Amino acid sequence: MSTCEFAQAQENRNDPSHKVIIIDDKIYDVTEFHREHPGGAKVLLTHIGKDASDVFHAMHPESAYEILANYYLGDLGEADSLTKAKTSDKKAFAEDIRQLRDKLTDLGYFRSNRLYYLYKFISTLSICMASLLILYLYGQQSTTAIIISAFLLGLFWQQCGWLSHDFGHHQVFDNRPLNDIAVIFLGNFCQGFSLSWWKSKHNTHHASTNVDGHDPDISTGPVLMWHEYASANYYGNLAHSTNNNCDAHCCNATSTSAANNKNGFREGFNRFLAENVFPYQTRYYFFVIALARMSWAIQSANHVAKVGALNKSSSLRLYEMGCLAAHWALFLAVTTRWIDSLQNMILFVVLSQSFTGYMLAMVFALNHNGMPVITKEQAESMEFFEIQVVTSRNVKMGWLGTWFMGGLNYQIDHHVFPTLPRHHLATVQPMIEAICNKHQVIYHTTSFLQGTLEALNALDITQKVSRKLVMKYF
Repeated sequence: MSTCEFAQAQENRNDPSHKVIIIDDKIYDVTEFHREHPGGAKVLLTHIGKDASDVFHAMHPESAYEILANYYLGDLGEADSLTKAKTSDKKAFAEDIRQLRDKLTDLGYFRSNRLYYLYKFISTLSICMASLLILYLYGQQSTTAIIISAFLLGLFWQQCGWLSHDFGHHQVFDNRPLNDIAVIFLGNFCQGFSLSWWKSKHNTHHASTNVDGHDPDISTGPVLMWHEYASANYYGNLAHSTNNNCDAHCCNATSTSAANNKNGFREGFNRFLAENVFPYQTRYYFFVIALARMSWAIQSANHVAKVGALNKSSSLRLYEMGCLAAHWALFLAVTTRWIDSLQNMILFVVLSQSFTGYMLAMVFALNHNGMPVITKEQAESMEFFEIQVVTSRNVKMGWLGTWFMGGLNYQIDHHVFPTLPRHHLATVQPMIEAICNKHQVIYHTTSFLQGTLEALNALDITQKVSRKLVMKYF
């Protein structure tokens, strides 16, 4: 491929006929491969025409080079200064992080302690067993027991999520399919979340953390909008859609009355939400996050049913769907068989789902919400590791807090080295922070309470923007 051809490919990154990436100064054509990418197509599409070296090394084993070789086009020559033109005063910072990664690899930090994960596996499942035992023994006698069982089940699902996360990042086994089998058991069957849905979403999040338009974890509108870009995009699109529909209704004499009524109702409902709900999101935030688990479960099932498995395997798709169906069948069975009344059944379902929603969402909100959101243009001029650090937040916690958060209180360090086993994060954290201080890269650490207030402040800033946009557009 000539320099001119590659330059054209980089300038026209949305051209579906030509997709190339750079890894270690080598050019690869992933036009066909991106659909079969084991980590999902979206994560590759966020780096078309870019140097993806650091994100590749952060999330792939050495064996991935064998797959890459099939798509090799040529070396990036001196004349091809496309990625090298992305100058940054943080190149030395990125190089120090790479050297630390190599050092930690040599010292064995990327190898897991299997006894630790055996303990995590057994202790996590024990929470579920305790919940079900209480429900079995006292579910027809005591409402208090039902509440305790619901809380423990919610805690199990939360802790199961963190353990699935570890396996999903291939932190435990060198054999990646073994990690995926563990995720299907812990995620699909135990927790009700699909492996394919999670990987597609979470891998993209790691590749383009807090990048507007790329990171799915900050695209939670219109329920919650975490940054000004989301609010501006939502209200701008709503105003544009409303105006276009109005013009169509006025000009199209053949439109039926039913269609007009349906469109008019939708526009009226969306406008009501835009004017009276979204500008006050801090008021309903703590009510909404109770629904987080159910929302993710629905998204997960919908993904498997409509999109299918990551590797396009029909057998994996059926297996995932079977595990999800078994999860909900078992949950409904113990609810209806071990609880005495319909009222208490509803209580158990609502509380177990809500407890999980709170325990998951309150941790997730601390990870990145309220931290800088980066435009695609800004991301072009930043090093991968720099983006991971400045968009993430660490939380000071003792051993109990670290257990509760599943090690995600070391969010910065996890994003720098996603495949580093959880039990090594505390040891590596000071090393990463020292490099950040050396190169004046902001390494943000705070308390659980202060981090929550920072996330709420981000919601407040965005809702104020929404109020201004209501005045502008409506």
